[in-house]
Amino acid sequence: MEKIFSFSLFSLLAFSSITLAQGGFTSGPEVAQCIHHDTSPPLRDIPEAPLTQSRWRDGLSQFLTIAPKFEGQFQQDPVLQENMGERSDAFVFQTWDGIAASGFAPPDPSGDVGPNHYMLAVNVRFQIWNKTGTSLLGPSNLGTIWSGFPGPWSTSLNDGDPIVLYDEAADRWFIAQFSLPNFPNGPSYIIIAVSQTADPTGSWHRYGFSFNTGIPDYPKFGIWPDGYYMSANSFSSGSLNYVGTLNVAFERSQMLTGAAAQSVTFNGSGAATWSFLPSDWNGATTPPAASPNYFLQIHDNTWYGGSDGVDIYSFSVNWTTPASSTFAGPSFIATAAFNLLSGNSTVPQQGTSQLLDHLGQNRAMNRLDYRNFGTHQSMVVCQTVNAGSNRAGMRWHEFRNPGASWVLHQEGTYAPADAFHRWMGSVAINSAGHIALGYSKSGTTMFPAIAFTGRFATDPIGQMTIPEETIHTGTGAQTGLNRWGDYTQMSVDPNGNNFWYVNQYQQTTGSFNWRTRVANIDYTIPVELISFNASVIKDAVELSWMTATETNNQGFEVQRLSSDGEFKQVGYVAGFGTTTEPQSYSYIDSKLETGSYTYRLKQIDFDGSYEYSNEINVDVELPLEYALEQNYPNPFNPSTKISYSIPEDGFVKLAVYNLLGEEVATVVNSFQKADKYEVNFNASGLSSGIYVYKIESSNFSASRKLVLMK
Repeated sequence: MEKIFSFSLFSLLAFSSITLAQGGFTSGPEVAQCIHHDTSPPLRDIPEAPLTQSRWRDGLSQFLTIAPKFEGQFQQDPVLQENMGERSDAFVFQTWDGIAASGFAPPDPSGDVGPNHYMLAVNVRFQIWNKTGTSLLGPSNLGTIWSGFPGPWSTSLNDGDPIVLYDEAADRWFIAQFSLPNFPNGPSYIIIAVSQTADPTGSWHRYGFSFNTGIPDYPKFGIWPDGYYMSANSFSSGSLNYVGTLNVAFERSQMLTGAAAQSVTFNGSGAATWSFLPSDWNGATTPPAASPNYFLQIHDNTWYGGSDGVDIYSFSVNWTTPASSTFAGPSFIATAAFNLLSGNSTVPQQGTSQLLDHLGQNRAMNRLDYRNFGTHQSMVVCQTVNAGSNRAGMRWHEFRNPGASWVLHQEGTYAPADAFHRWMGSVAINSAGHIALGYSKSGTTMFPAIAFTGRFATDPIGQMTIPEETIHTGTGAQTGLNRWGDYTQMSVDPNGNNFWYVNQYQQTTGSFNWRTRVANIDYTIPVELISFNASVIKDAVELSWMTATETNNQGFEVQRLSSDGEFKQVGYVAGFGTTTEPQSYSYIDSKLETGSYTYRLKQIDFDGSYEYSNEINVDVELPLEYALEQNYPNPFNPSTKISYSIPEDGFVKLAVYNLLGEEVATVVNSFQKADKYEVNFNASGLSSGIYVYKIESSNFSASRKLVLMK
């Protein structure tokens, strides 16, 4: 049985009133080479490595933190969202159980998705599935990835705090963890592996980097065109006093080929930096040329004074002359006021007095998700805050850079007024600008569950409009320890649409028996209609509409409201099936009378399901002129229709003549208002032949031939 040390180490530091505007960095750039690198055999062929026991680990992973500097007072949250959204377009497409506990806590779940795989790592295991949930490899001990990798870390290959990322631009996989063979003394190590191909069960390029610190705690990573970036909280060798952030760029271009790689490090001061997140690039569009990687930290006024907001730093690495690399900033961006939770363990659970940690200590939660939309760059991030009465809620932010600098675009605190706590979140933005926010949810009448909410790009800003959906319902409470999660991970599928989320839950009440759950969240709208318009062209209405994306779209029925109050089909336009490109459509409804017309579209999927568009109304006022149309049908037997229009009131005669000029039938002989008319002519009393029909009014005369064939 594992011994359990249920403790947290607090480095209570005496801080002066230093603000981040003063910079806050003590050294750098420090340039180093990896200690060792190699390429592994295919991972699927490596026997599972034994679970090596680190000197620092005994069941419960340590948790190192620091204290706020200033006394805080509760401030009203002006962006608090206490209502559920009302849209219902997103849903959990599929979900499966991930890795279960193996005697360690918390899980620190980190997973990402590629075109064909989902990879998950926890303390102290990893597993790989295909995208339908079939396990391809594992669960296996983390050290298996670095099995046979020589170096000072060889006895500490399962120390944890793992991060898994999919490098979309390179179609490769990335995994990292720290190694602490000398704990609590340094040096400590970051060991990294980058897959040799797109197959994570194949071979991996492996790297080890050394740092003169007792522990690079809570390391977080981001992918950027010029590097793999990391930030960690650095605690001193031996004493484990907090000394600041460790901010590192690793040479991505070399690591993708398995060649020797460098690192560039900047050390932040303990007085001004804490729990940075590097930006993690997703999507097909690269950041603008020469863009730095952006590091973000939460700036709470009880920690740093001033106003609530975030600090953004810019890390520019130069691999040709690494010593010229720079770490600039901060740029402070004010946000709406937020409040930190008081105490570390405040989240209640059903059926126990055991409270859970919320990790809301001025900490941005994994990941800082970056995407370039062309017209602007976006970054989204979240944190746990006090939504009132020390109840945990999720504050989320979207920052945009339209070209010159980063600005706050929107934010909100999601905490529906239902007495439940929401914490341990992760947020991401997809290629359409839709956002998904996943988190844990618990209360005195609820076991910890996994849930998500979200919004669409065109929704009112600052609002999570998708109703909260439970990904997995917990059926037990965690007892005996307060640590929960430490972080979770929301990722976006390379298809640009779907979100993938991993978090923990309890299947049964107990200690060290957590489980994880993987979810694929689908934001697909069968057809996203972005415009629907009508215009009048003489006696016709031209309908035009545009879609942003389409999935399984068979086509559109064009429907018009009839005089009996029912919509009737007047036309059909085929769709484009599945496409992520905008598509334009049009349909002309012709030969209309003067009047008001109402239209709608019935969008039909290939499976027969359908949705209606909004209704659109248009008035047709015919620009009348004298006209006599050709009869239809022609030839005919015995009836045909004759259409004509007159632009002014007057006496009208419409008659039919034989070729001798003799009138054989009078169709109209009366006073008529200006309008367009259609009359029926029945020639059952006439013999077959060619006839002439003629219209006469005060200012107009015209004739046409018709053919009767019996």
